[in-house]
Amino acid sequence: MTDEQENLGINRPQRLCRMCGRCCIAIIPAYSHEELIELAKQGEGEASTFIDIFKRYDNIAAARNACPEHVDQVLEELRKSPGYDESKISFYYCPHLDENKLCKIHKTRPGACRKAPANAWSLMPPNCGFEGWQFNKKEETKRTVRKLKEYLYECQILYAEGEIPGKNMTTTELENLIKEKIKPWEEYGSYHW
Repeated sequence: MTDEQENLGINRPQRLCRMCGRCCIAIIPAYSHEELIELAKQGEGEASTFIDIFKRYDNIAAARNACPEHVDQVLEELRKSPGYDESKISFYYCPHLDENKLCKIHKTRPGACRKAPANAWSLMPPNCGFEGWQFNKKEETKRTVRKLKEYLYECQILYAEGEIPGKNMTTTELENLIKEKIKPWEEYGSYHW
């Protein structure tokens, strides 16, 4: 995750969490199970922690049995991805929930739990308390990307391929810088914002 994506979640208003536990009983990481194991072997701390704490469901049907609406939501979204392969998808659950679906290790919970939702585009269970927060963060990000693009287009019109006054860079250098800044959001459609 890039710094820009990480910064989206710094001020998560935890009071929005409805403490339903659904995000803890149908967890899907960004990596396949095999990739997580390999990352853990390479010493990647978050992958090691994930493998150590969370338990993998035997199959998608078992995950669907635990939290059907969230599993179906995730699968529907993943089907839109190129190279979708359901055989490589693993859902996990946290074994540290009590009978009320509250976290028994809340004070020492892993970073992934503290950062949930990881960003505005994280797939949280339907009707999650963070829906409005995620919507606002998406819109803030889109506005920022649009402002960067508007500035670039303005500079290209005013200065063509020349140097931008006060910036010590050409419009081409600015274009490359802006492309780099909005790259983390390409998978969410930033090209069209």
